[in-house]
Amino acid sequence: MARNGPSNMILKRIIKCMFACLILGFLPLVCALVKIQLVDYKLYQSKAIEQQTKDSIVTPKRGVIYDRNMNEIAVSASADTVAISPADIETPEEAAIVAKALSETLNLDYENVYKKTENKKLHYQVIKKKITLEESTALRERIKADKISGIQFIEDTKRYYPYGNFASQVIGFCGDDNSGLSGIEMKYEDVLKGMPGRMIAAKNAKGTAMPFKYEKYYDARNGYNIVLTIDETVQQVLENHLETAVIDGQIENRGAGIVYNIKTGEILAMATYGDFDLNAPFEVVDPKALERIEAVEDEEERKKARSNELQASWRNKFISDAYEPGSVFKILTVAMGYEEGVVNENSSFNCPGGLQVADRMIHCWKRAGHGEVSLSQALEKSCNCALMNIASRVGNSKFYDYCENFGLLDKTGVDLIGEAKGYFFPENDFKNVNNKVSLAVASFGQTFKVTPMQMVCAVGAVVNDGKLMKPHLVKEIIDDNGIVIQKNEPEEVRQVISETTSDFINKSLEETVATGTGKNARVSGYRVGGKTGTSEKVDEYSEEEGKKYIASFFGVAPMEDPEIAILIMLDTPRGIYLEGSQLAAPAAGKVLEEILPHLGYKPTYTADDLMGVEVTMPNLLGGTMESINKKLSTNRDYSSFIIKTVGSGDVCTDQLPAEGSKIPNNSTIVVYMGEKADSEQVKMPNVIGTTPEAANKLITNAGLYMRAQGAVSVGTSTVTATKQEYPEGTMLSPGTVVTVDFYDIKGVSEGVSG
Repeated sequence: MARNGPSNMILKRIIKCMFACLILGFLPLVCALVKIQLVDYKLYQSKAIEQQTKDSIVTPKRGVIYDRNMNEIAVSASADTVAISPADIETPEEAAIVAKALSETLNLDYENVYKKTENKKLHYQVIKKKITLEESTALRERIKADKISGIQFIEDTKRYYPYGNFASQVIGFCGDDNSGLSGIEMKYEDVLKGMPGRMIAAKNAKGTAMPFKYEKYYDARNGYNIVLTIDETVQQVLENHLETAVIDGQIENRGAGIVYNIKTGEILAMATYGDFDLNAPFEVVDPKALERIEAVEDEEERKKARSNELQASWRNKFISDAYEPGSVFKILTVAMGYEEGVVNENSSFNCPGGLQVADRMIHCWKRAGHGEVSLSQALEKSCNCALMNIASRVGNSKFYDYCENFGLLDKTGVDLIGEAKGYFFPENDFKNVNNKVSLAVASFGQTFKVTPMQMVCAVGAVVNDGKLMKPHLVKEIIDDNGIVIQKNEPEEVRQVISETTSDFINKSLEETVATGTGKNARVSGYRVGGKTGTSEKVDEYSEEEGKKYIASFFGVAPMEDPEIAILIMLDTPRGIYLEGSQLAAPAAGKVLEEILPHLGYKPTYTADDLMGVEVTMPNLLGGTMESINKKLSTNRDYSSFIIKTVGSGDVCTDQLPAEGSKIPNNSTIVVYMGEKADSEQVKMPNVIGTTPEAANKLITNAGLYMRAQGAVSVGTSTVTATKQEYPEGTMLSPGTVVTVDFYDIKGVSEGVSG
């Protein structure tokens, strides 16, 4: 009987075909599974974790920057960052409400905010970073009032500088991400920034956070704190007088200054004017810079001009800009000659007003010549001919080696970003014995450039027993508990000259301030040494603008044990005075006058100094004439007062000047017995150009008191008033104390080196 169904052979073929189809059908799936689970498992694992967890960065608190006395000068304040979760904003109506609230309270563009709500795949979208406290409060109130959801506040920090433009080029500033962009903030970024933490929270299928027990929190480590060598008071004093010098001297290309401890290498103050506000670093604040920007008509060019002005304000002139040091460099040349034994205390030089060097005549600043000068007078009178003579005795090779040992050919290594090193003559060219011209002009600080930082370290070594110290701005690094992580100790680079040479130079520098070109830097009660400098900017000469100069002064005190040095550099004065003796020395003297007592140095007055020393007027009200006389005569500060009485009452009912006024100790004071002082205002006289004696007479006759500043004690007929606190004709109350600046403008000329 015939079979109706398929044969076994056919069934087997069908089954085999089915298996083959199944294998072929599942093979791509198997391959895909192998690829997913074995090849790309890390990718899909991370995607799964991303879907199942919410990972947030916990921002660490940036370290505080302190001055040496633990005053906070850079801190991190709390500031929220605002974000939204577009995935949780379900309808266009909700998105519109969120966008309206955010744009209105945070001053943002509505359309831009609304677009950020449309990407429903995102659970975290930043709207604005580091909002102010006012913005945060307003937004929270808006959320509560309108019952808005989907807006998140993330705790963040914002850098804040309590003193505004204080030491701005030194401290530097941070960007929006809290990273340092300049100064200490940038140099010590790794120290200050800390280590971020993390918060990982589990999410459910809807993407919302699950209960707290599913969270993991990894603490952030706050940044370490930095203690600077800067003294807040010394910095403020330097900045104030530097600003005044720049404005009064009509300085075209900014000024720079430093107060430096030559024994330790610690920088107590460093400033460049003009500066900028650390809390608004992208705003131009210098009035002259703003004028220059507005003078540019083309809009694109004006943007470039603004950018250039900003860059200039951020630039630390003291470490980044090279200049020709001029006569301040003469300190080093004399030190070389003395150390080499080619000159000594008994050496003398003839200055005819110029010397023939090779094929050219090189003039002294005093074309008529100084005549015969001693080695010490070579510095006091700033004689170029004497310095050229000394350098020729030292020789090209030794001169170059000394410059290298003084650190003028290398960076100082100060702990700041952007230090330059200037440029000196090529070694082979300079050491050529036939290159007499380069040696001659280098002897008085011309035709090469150094940075002010290099210069203050080099000259600081001369007055510091010959020891060159490495400068630094960071005293120590500490954690939040005050535990010291790192401490910077004084670092001696090398011994450049002997103590004997240093002692001779120090005596000469003290004489330079006492009787030479540095008289305007004298400080009553303190022994101050120093050297003025006026150098020509030869490479910037033009027919249109004429010659340009740099005025500078290096000072050091107290000379019985030199420790505190100051260098003021004023780039391109455009006023009636051009010289360092006329511009930089007075500024340095004022700084030293204020900071030396602050730093704990006690004044030692000579008999001449004691007359006219400033004292604080005591309170005499209510006292009898007998008790007043006893109070004043038994106190050294007041014993030189000349007392004038008005009235015949039993007790003092008024006094001139008022209690707390700063006046000279030899002033005439008025004691009113039973009467009141005349309240009618008096007129300020003009004392500009008069001697201290004449100015005091004019001011006293007007019923006022004079507080004299500057070279009052020099005692020469060329000392005159250059500035008065109130303009002529100003109406003042009787007994007002008026500050008048006196300087020896004619008797201190050093001319221009070259």
